[in-house]
Amino acid sequence: MNQVISAVIANGNNISFWLDRWVDPLPFYLQFPDLFKVERDKECMVTDRISAGDDGIVFNWAWTKPDLGLEELNQVQHLIGLIGGLALTSGIDGWCWKYDPSGNFSVASIKRILSSTNRISPERVFEWNNWVSKKVGMVAWRAKMERMPTKHALAIRNVPVLDHLCVLCGDYVETCDHIFVSCHFAQIVWLNIAAWCKLPPIIAFGINDLLTLHGVSSGSRKKRKALHAVVLVTFWCIWKMRNDVVFRQSSPNAMKMLDKIKSMAYLWVNHRSKEAALTWEDWSRFNFGG
Repeated sequence: MNQVISAVIANGNNISFWLDRWVDPLPFYLQFPDLFKVERDKECMVTDRISAGDDGIVFNWAWTKPDLGLEELNQVQHLIGLIGGLALTSGIDGWCWKYDPSGNFSVASIKRILSSTNRISPERVFEWNNWVSKKVGMVAWRAKMERMPTKHALAIRNVPVLDHLCVLCGDYVETCDHIFVSCHFAQIVWLNIAAWCKLPPIIAFGINDLLTLHGVSSGSRKKRKALHAVVLVTFWCIWKMRNDVVFRQSSPNAMKMLDKIKSMAYLWVNHRSKEAALTWEDWSRFNFGG
């Protein structure tokens, strides 16, 4: 912060003698470390150390020892040379913001600084949806970054697993991309979702293709947001089914999965959406009037 603001001295009551930048670009505690070390009150104000006398500035030092060494005396002379022409006034101390010609801080100046830097934006930013619970979106968010505790991820972390194969199909290594996209069970689920939501068959090559599906779909804003909510709920349900198979020895069933996705998504969308109430009949037909 000391590099972008500097003190404008007036009466010296509100400016730290050692810690603030008020004479030189570098604060005195950095320029004169030996003096700062023997300063009795390191947070003293300017008026604690200098005052106006008949012959000019009077210095009111407060050292922790009676006699200064040679290097300390040299630093005192240098410091006095920097302050020599200073004249305190009866005005109020102020602060100058480096990045605005007026010297006043403004949000606009911060925006100009940010826009002028070479920032690198991530290629894909996860889109949250307030029509579903945050914990639901969290599954898709973590899956996108390949940070779900799949068998493959656990093996990489040296966690012992019996095998690396997907528990839903048993054919391929269990990764996030496999579980949610390329697994035969997941593909059937997404085909059922497409048929219910009146979409062409969903062909996805990666998780991001599913998470951006609503952006390339037709219909009203409400319908596209509802589709996005359905996609997030589908991620949640697929992962829950995977865990039920692992820990409860359940059998995966794509049609039961669709029913569960419909009911859970309806519960969240109907209660969280600020739009007009949505009936179960319209939801079952995915009818949004657009």
